[in-house]
Amino acid sequence: MKFKYKTSEESSIAYYGWIIAIYGNFIIAISTLVGMHGTGFFLKAFETKYNWSRASISGASSFTRAQSGLFGPVEGYILDRFGARRVMTIGFVVTSLGFYFLSSTTTLFSLYISYMFMTLGVAISGWLPIITLMNSWFENKKTLAMALSSTGVHIAGASTALLAFCIESYGIRNTALVISVIFLFYSPLSYVLIRDKQINSNNHKKIESKETYKSKFKLNINQDIKNALTHRPFWMIAIAHSFSTASVVTLGVHLPAHITDLGFSSVQAGYVIMIYSLVAAVAQIIGGYFGDKYTKKYVLSIFLVFQSLSLFILSFIKNIYGIIIFSICYGIGFGGRNPLLTSIRGDYFDRANFATLFGISGIVINIGTVLSPVLSGYLFDLKGDYTVAFIVLGILAIVGSVLSILLPKKKLLNR
Repeated sequence: MKFKYKTSEESSIAYYGWIIAIYGNFIIAISTLVGMHGTGFFLKAFETKYNWSRASISGASSFTRAQSGLFGPVEGYILDRFGARRVMTIGFVVTSLGFYFLSSTTTLFSLYISYMFMTLGVAISGWLPIITLMNSWFENKKTLAMALSSTGVHIAGASTALLAFCIESYGIRNTALVISVIFLFYSPLSYVLIRDKQINSNNHKKIESKETYKSKFKLNINQDIKNALTHRPFWMIAIAHSFSTASVVTLGVHLPAHITDLGFSSVQAGYVIMIYSLVAAVAQIIGGYFGDKYTKKYVLSIFLVFQSLSLFILSFIKNIYGIIIFSICYGIGFGGRNPLLTSIRGDYFDRANFATLFGISGIVINIGTVLSPVLSGYLFDLKGDYTVAFIVLGILAIVGSVLSILLPKKKLLNR
């Protein structure tokens, strides 16, 4: 009997959306490994090799986050306009070029240029297109699908010790070249496996034709933008997302350096990230399940409290026991909040233009992610440790939790 994939009935294991979710894990894993968890290991290696300050090195991350924030709406529009399949195919080539440039980096300027290509490529081939695909392929099981598809974030975290070993043993150049080849391979593979799915607008009527959709697209997008910007939930979610993601990006840049400052090796720092990533992988599935079962804003606020608690622990307890407790608490908070911060937008805004609206909110989100790494690096250069920086990040996560609780009752706004 021939097995056939289905394009409807998302509760079926034969539903093609689940195939994309599984493949999305691999995409997000490699993108996150080198774009988030691995950033700190590359930058620490450059610091050691060229004696650059941490503020100037972390500026590479901030520079690319600023770029991502400015072009976020454009990236979202491109995804909604041309579909994830074609955009991702090009995005992987751009990312590959970025790592090729990184392999020959010898100056801060070339480091910034490399990260510019890497960030742009990952933005249009990694997390955003995958969650956009999950949003279009799923309705009733959307939060769970997003949780399953983005578990690759934590698979990546569990692999950071291997990346640290490769950088230590084979150097920046050889490691970056291998990663460049891997991303190039993903380009044709994604073109073969990814399938875009057009979804109905918020009135649940089928869009009559592709041409009709294109002719109305600009008008619909403008209306969605107007509605989003004039309603509190858009800003509350974006700010909560920004405040909680500030610590994610900052730890991606500075945690390996912090761990090595405490007397541990880079590979051991990778084990710390591995621990919280394995915990986060479980927490993410739990967050996705409870997000579909209970009120999302309350579930999200609980996970953000765990994230805040972990940062306070990291600030004050600097021995092996504190690091382990931090890893567990941070894994729970970081993992559980991931699917909720994305899927909760579907409670307030039309799914048909999800990527565009998410791209617009990315401007707000990236304010925190732009400032936090470089300010944390500056505070380290000034104070000699990260205590103040981690306390501030913990406070921001608490504010994000409060904003989540204060969200109004869910209701589609762009109607």
